[in-house]
Amino acid sequence: MPSNHRKLDFCLNCGEEFHKQERFCPTCGQENKDTKMPLHVFLGDFFSNFLNLDTIFIRTIPVFITKPGALTLAFNEGRRKSFIQPIKLYLLMSLFYFFVFALVIPQNMLDKTLMGTAGSFNIGMDGRLAEIRKELADDEQVAFDSLVNKGALDAIQKIWPEVSDSLSAERTDWKELKFLAIDPSVSDEEFQQAYAKSRFYFDLDFSISKIRGFIANSNVFINGVARNLPIMMFFILPFFALILQLLYIRRDYYYVEHLIHGLHLHAFAYFIYGLAICWTFIDDYYAMQVFGWSFIIVTLYAYFSLKKVYAQPWFKTLLKFLFLGLIYVFFLLLGFILEIYVTLLLF
Repeated sequence: MPSNHRKLDFCLNCGEEFHKQERFCPTCGQENKDTKMPLHVFLGDFFSNFLNLDTIFIRTIPVFITKPGALTLAFNEGRRKSFIQPIKLYLLMSLFYFFVFALVIPQNMLDKTLMGTAGSFNIGMDGRLAEIRKELADDEQVAFDSLVNKGALDAIQKIWPEVSDSLSAERTDWKELKFLAIDPSVSDEEFQQAYAKSRFYFDLDFSISKIRGFIANSNVFINGVARNLPIMMFFILPFFALILQLLYIRRDYYYVEHLIHGLHLHAFAYFIYGLAICWTFIDDYYAMQVFGWSFIIVTLYAYFSLKKVYAQPWFKTLLKFLFLGLIYVFFLLLGFILEIYVTLLLF
């Protein structure tokens, strides 16, 4: 923290007068410094307070990446000023991951997946669609093609209601359901019959109008799930720490120490998977290989971190690691299902 700011004769917070050039107010504890500062000082204070970029951030990252478990041991042993605080590191890496996720992952990912294609979301230019396009001016054709390629079915339906008449036998169930869901001339009863015959039918405890709204606005739903994902992951962390405590119940560790370990492990996973998503944005040809290697790196990192922090034999650590992974995946899937259910409930 920089301490060379101009000192004042009184506290700006409580008004206490200073008899010396105290650095902190003896009454309320606020730092004694003039708040009027140039822009470069303000920016320097911001980055210093948030990341401790003076030395701590630069010192933390190499250890964080190359030495699994070292940050956890350092914090639990009391060396807490040498590295970034675990919760701050976790928030930083989760912010990086979810920012990249929201930036790179397409909003119409669900439509692409359910239609069985990784390419652009193309609605076949046949039937009435082709006729509509021919009747448009050149600039309108460009807008029409853009909406078609983006899969903006609701926008297309509003501008050209005739689109729903061009459903052809070539379309998949999801395309047809999507068109039927956004077509105001289709009643809920007619939509329910089509939905019940499709391969996407599930006997859910939701009204047909809510299911129809989800299918019609699936992109908006995915955005809602993505927004709630960081919250879900944060709530899973205490369960991860609880599993660690049960696995090492005979060791002299507090629950908070396991929680610190969980913060570091999740922060590393966010960092590696965030880099993998960035790679697929640059070149998606080797996307599966990149995510495969990312999973291997995160898995090995977690195993070596358990070995270093708890200092148990390799094979015993491996057994506990496998059990930890199994239970954690269960909680992860359960949390994800609950998140989707709650998002759909509030949709």
